[in-house]
This record gives sequence, structure tokens and C-alpha cells, in this order.
Amino acid sequence: AESGVSRSTIYRNWPDMAALACEVFDALMRRDEMVLDPDASVALRSYLDDYARRLNDPTYTAVLVAVIDGSSRDEAFADVHRRMFSQTRSRAGAIVRAAQKQGLADPRLDVQDCVEDLVAPFLYRRLVTQARITPAQVADLHARLLRRWSPRT
Repeated sequence: AESGVSRSTIYRNWPDMAALACEVFDALMRRDEMVLDPDASVALRSYLDDYARRLNDPTYTAVLVAVIDGSSRDEAFADVHRRMFSQTRSRAGAIVRAAQKQGLADPRLDVQDCVEDLVAPFLYRRLVTQARITPAQVADLHARLLRRWSPRT
């Protein structure tokens, strides 16, 4: 789509596309920073609500796809990619560790595997099927994760 902004204006403000993507990503992540609830179940639901909202945002999704695509060819994009997914892993990982500490998740579960359980369904839905994530799907994933992660006796 045409933005009405010339290429020279873009490159006057950002030296390359990676720098622009990085700035857009930082702005999107700061826009609605999330404070984790002390109750891990509530924190998980809030995280899923926030993640669905972000993935349903066409700008966020476009930046996400551009960063993933560019990261294999450009070190600047790769740096943005590492930062993008380290934030995801750290927030999601903190929720999983809190759930383990509170007895909602089996402490023997690998945190990284749980993070993948958490992010993969919505990424697949938005990026592969290109369907929006509904509130019912958020509620369903929340319930499924708590069941899947629950401590085994």
C-alpha cells in the first residue's frame, strides 16, 4: 500500500529496513506493556489475551513476518528477532515458572517446551491459516494449557 512517504524520507530517518522494523517493534511492545499478575492462572490468561490482541493487529503481524523473514539474511534483523523472541520467552517463561511454583504446573516440565505450547497455536492460526484469534480460542487454550501442565500424581 502507498503511504505517501518517499523512500528518501524513510532512509533519512532509518539507515535500513532492520532499523525501521526494530523501532516499530519497540513501539508496539511498549504500547501496552503487561504487568504480570501474581496469580499464575490469571497471568497466563492475561498473556494469552495480550498475545492474541497483538497477533490480530495487522501492523504487529507484518513486523513479525518481516523480522522472521529478514533474520536469516541480515544480522540487524537477526538481532531484532533475538530481542523479539527473548521478550516472549522471558514473559511466557516467567508465567510458566510461577505456575510451577504455585502448583498449577508440574515442576518437572521443561519451561521452553511449555512456552512453545503457549505460543505455537496462535502463531499457526495467524501466520499459516491467516485467521483471527477469537476470545473463545483464548479461553480454550488457557484451559487446555492448565490441564496439560497440571502436576501428575
